Amino acid sequence: MNANSSSFSSGNLTLTRLPLRRRQDLVWLRRETRSAAEQCGLDDHSVQSLSAASYEAARLLFSETQTAGAEISITPSGELQIVIQTGLNGGADRQAVGRSVTALGTVLHRVSVQDLTDSLLVTLSARVPFDGVRRERALRPVPIEELEGTGLAEQELVEENIRLRRALIELQDELTETNRGVVAFYAELDNQAERLRQAEERLRILLDSVHDYAICILDLRGDVASWNHGAERVFGYVADAIIGRNIDAFYVAAEREANLPAEHLRVARDEGRFECESLRVRADGSTFDALVLLTPMRAADGSARGFSLVVRDVTERKRLEDSLRNRAEDLAAANRAKEDFLATLSHELRTPLNAMLGWTRLLRMGKLDEAGKTRALETIERNAYVQEQLIADILDVSRIVTGRLRLNLRPIDLVPVLDASLETLQPSAAAKGVELSCHVRRAGTVLGDPDRLQQVAWNLLSNAIKFTPAGGHVSVTLEPAGASAHISVTDTGEGIPASLLPYVFDRFTQGDASVTRAHGGLGLGLSIVRHLVELHGGHVSASSEGPGKGATFLVSLPLRTIPLDDADDRPVLDVASHEKAATD
Repeated sequence: MNANSSSFSSGNLTLTRLPLRRRQDLVWLRRETRSAAEQCGLDDHSVQSLSAASYEAARLLFSETQTAGAEISITPSGELQIVIQTGLNGGADRQAVGRSVTALGTVLHRVSVQDLTDSLLVTLSARVPFDGVRRERALRPVPIEELEGTGLAEQELVEENIRLRRALIELQDELTETNRGVVAFYAELDNQAERLRQAEERLRILLDSVHDYAICILDLRGDVASWNHGAERVFGYVADAIIGRNIDAFYVAAEREANLPAEHLRVARDEGRFECESLRVRADGSTFDALVLLTPMRAADGSARGFSLVVRDVTERKRLEDSLRNRAEDLAAANRAKEDFLATLSHELRTPLNAMLGWTRLLRMGKLDEAGKTRALETIERNAYVQEQLIADILDVSRIVTGRLRLNLRPIDLVPVLDASLETLQPSAAAKGVELSCHVRRAGTVLGDPDRLQQVAWNLLSNAIKFTPAGGHVSVTLEPAGASAHISVTDTGEGIPASLLPYVFDRFTQGDASVTRAHGGLGLGLSIVRHLVELHGGHVSASSEGPGKGATFLVSLPLRTIPLDDADDRPVLDVASHEKAATD
């Protein structure tokens, strides 16, 4: 196509025709349009609008093809008309160009787009404010012949040439500066775009490298818009499966029914922040303890345009906190038990010591008769024995805790062990009015320390006698039970509360830990029994139907499988107790 194409309007007064082959031709069209508009007397606003519109329309068409032309003319109806014709291929291109050109109608009198068979014709029109005669005389070129004889034609032509050359130079300078500005502007845009791309890349790498935090972006409705690798690890969703879904998928059912997700978004939007610790739901339906932070993202005018959601899995932290809290409670309980034990120990040691000192002073004063002296000596001996037992228990516990308790193991029969214990405690039971009985079935031999096993039997029997009131009954039974020998001590005494039963074999444990309790002792006897039985490879347990219904202690010891006659020929074993960790 060329500028002389027949598609241009006929019957108009043509001012100029321009081929549009280069980018510079677009600038030239704009300048010619401006010049024609000024000659037609259009106001400055119309001149600016028409010249800008012609340049923009030509640019839109020129960007699609390298073949175009333009014509500037005056119509018989008195309009300044710019017609731009171009050849286009493809319906999609025609529609896009047509929509863009039609938008220029807001600044012009009339804009039309004609879709011809092989080209596209764009017409821009603006009404000229004076009549056709003045318009024709103003725009028709003046012949050189009419100027001859005036003496001014040649001089005016020279001056007009000089003026036009100056205008051309100024226009070239203006275009040069404009081009420099455009080049600098696009260079700055490229730099800004590159910096933005790098910043986005750094942010993406940073977010994806954070594995302990789920970080995602939400829209105003709370739908997920972005998802990092940390969120995938914490919640178990891949990005394609969660983007577009609402955050109520992370809440437990009760919170969803209470509409808490929307309430949390409202608080974050109104107050600028929402933070809480609560349960959140993973993709597989499991829950975890989460630290949640919601903050709004705002536009330049301050309005909210979305939210950022940061979630951290604090399940392990809470587990450690609970563990530390439980450990602190255990330590506090142990510290209280230690203080109670020290108070009990001082009381228990002082009680027999006071009795011994009191009777000793009476003896030294010589005020006692023979019966009184006998009673004093018996009291001093009895309290000295009590104090010896207290000190022995403390030393045994110390040896057990430090792993220095030693056992002299040998094959023994349990019947003599029980007989010795019963013979020792029979007088104290009779003095208290407690019936003591024994039922023995020979069970075989065990590998044990006779002194320590006698200590076990003595502790259980003395404990039963101590907590059985006058008229009560304590029975001891020995019988075989498979590969073990069972020793049970049953009493009809005060019984053991269900809350205390699991702890009766713990050190320093007593039903009444006050110094004014009815029964003395340090609360170490049953603890020593448990450790001694376990060192012999056995097991001890306690049972009771409750307070006032008595208690039963059952000791199970493994029997020897080697006949007694053969075992007697073996040397006596001297075995140290288990390591401290085992006894604890």
